[in-house]
Amino acid sequence: MKLLLTTLVIGVALTLTFAVPAQAADPVPGTYTSIDIGFGSQDVLTGRGSNSRPVPDLGIDNVFNTMSWDGATLGTQWNFQCAVSTSQTTTNNLDANGNGTILFETIYTGGTFWFSMSGPWSGAAVDLTGTVNTTIRNTTLQYVNFVPVAAVENVSTSGAFDGSGCVLDFVINNTVGLGDTDSNPPLPADYPPFLDTACQTGVRTSGSWGDIRDIILAISCPTAVEPKTWGGIKQIYN
Repeated sequence: MKLLLTTLVIGVALTLTFAVPAQAADPVPGTYTSIDIGFGSQDVLTGRGSNSRPVPDLGIDNVFNTMSWDGATLGTQWNFQCAVSTSQTTTNNLDANGNGTILFETIYTGGTFWFSMSGPWSGAAVDLTGTVNTTIRNTTLQYVNFVPVAAVENVSTSGAFDGSGCVLDFVINNTVGLGDTDSNPPLPADYPPFLDTACQTGVRTSGSWGDIRDIILAISCPTAVEPKTWGGIKQIYN
């Protein structure tokens, strides 16, 4: 019986010790907001983004590429890339004269993200990377006489950090569409390049681009289980 109890106690001790492995590069949990949003930490750079599409555009296999923008250089603080759209629904609110809006909801899956070690979320001297789960992109196109004149988007993304139990929610409350290759090509050089479904540049030439504003970024991490010493475990059974 003592042998059985000893074996059981050792098993419990190991379970308690290794329940949540320590990660040297875990991000710092918290909610971070962009410098333009007017509340919260205001230490996340706003960004720029592109959305490539195949020809013809059927609403699937679009690929987004978004990066922080410090006023001179892309991607110095964060990026989200290579997610591919798998479905799109459309709501047409145009009147007989072609005035009104068309709403698009596009679902993306996959992709990656990168956060610089210099950002407020870094708990170690290493950059942070992760995978994107699902991205929902809601786009409102404003039309006048059947011609698109303005675009506004809201984007929400979830993901998981590599080598960590920490997860990410990334919300863009205001993306302003600035151009589209259908009406004013080409893509400007100071916006993220178009990517294809293999995450390669230089292949696609069709798509749109815009500025990314009003960002809310939330990081949450599991609470580690405090390890128990062998001496402490033995005292429970004495």
